[in-house]
Amino acid sequence: MAIEFEREVQTATFYNPLEDFAETAVEVEIREDPLTGRQTRIVPDAFVEPEDEVELDESVTDGEGCFFCPDMVGEATPKYPDFVGFDRGSIGEATSFPNLNPYGSHSNVVVLTADHYVPIDELAAERFADGLQAALEYVEAVFESEETTSVASVNMNFLPSAGSSIVHPHVQALVDDRGTNSQQARIEGAREYQAGAETDYFGDSIGAARDGDRYIGSTGAVEWLAPFAPRHHRHVRGIAPETGRLEPESPVVESFAQGIENVLAHYADQGLNSFNFGLHVVDDEAVRPHLDIVARSVFQEYAWSDATFFETIHDESVVDVPPETISEQVREFF
Repeated sequence: MAIEFEREVQTATFYNPLEDFAETAVEVEIREDPLTGRQTRIVPDAFVEPEDEVELDESVTDGEGCFFCPDMVGEATPKYPDFVGFDRGSIGEATSFPNLNPYGSHSNVVVLTADHYVPIDELAAERFADGLQAALEYVEAVFESEETTSVASVNMNFLPSAGSSIVHPHVQALVDDRGTNSQQARIEGAREYQAGAETDYFGDSIGAARDGDRYIGSTGAVEWLAPFAPRHHRHVRGIAPETGRLEPESPVVESFAQGIENVLAHYADQGLNSFNFGLHVVDDEAVRPHLDIVARSVFQEYAWSDATFFETIHDESVVDVPPETISEQVREFF
């Protein structure tokens, strides 16, 4: 069973005032996610990139009063319930604890660094590895204590333009029996695909990327590609070698962390400073652990939001660069 990649090109025409009102044609490509059917529009110049290097104001980089900083984190953050087995987690610089503003019955936070602000090109793989391991320790504790839980994610917003209310680098885990809309669609699609193909979709998607020009490279056992129908700007996906759960001490965790560092090096090289990522872990033999990372609009004095009515009302992605181009650019950093 081959993965089907569906696309359509639409053309808009108009008389362009920027070219002395000459007739202009602009092509917009619409792609469909092979797993979920969700659409993405590739629209030229849909993402604003900075012309000059951005310097953040001291009000952002100064950690005074931040309760994720070392002098406050032990006093200002919650402690885990008894089933977790410890009050707070600690691996390297990473500190984990329950989310004071939970998004579900099982929700935690992991502070990644002692430093209040770290530019994306200085967020090293070791910090991500410690943070992901700390988050996955909590995920495993929930999985073991409640048999009905089967879907988890470890997520990151970096800087306010990516949705972060706290600048201090941190990730958040969510664990329950249902997952998010996106996870539900992927689980259902992966199960249906596996039933028909007798192979897993995520493994086959790696082969399809290799056969084309969307494959990026590997970090350890994790392989990285640019998805055919991106979720957001500069979307890169890392895929684990096996389906099912991801153990906190697995070397695959370090492989994911190294890939994050590599992608962020590319973003920094492009002058970008903000991003989201989500690591998806499902206790299901149809789904491999996989990590999606996307660039967000540059955080600066006069910022703009890259979440428009397409995303917030229509649940449809708009990006400006095809994944084939992204894979070529990011490949240099692997």
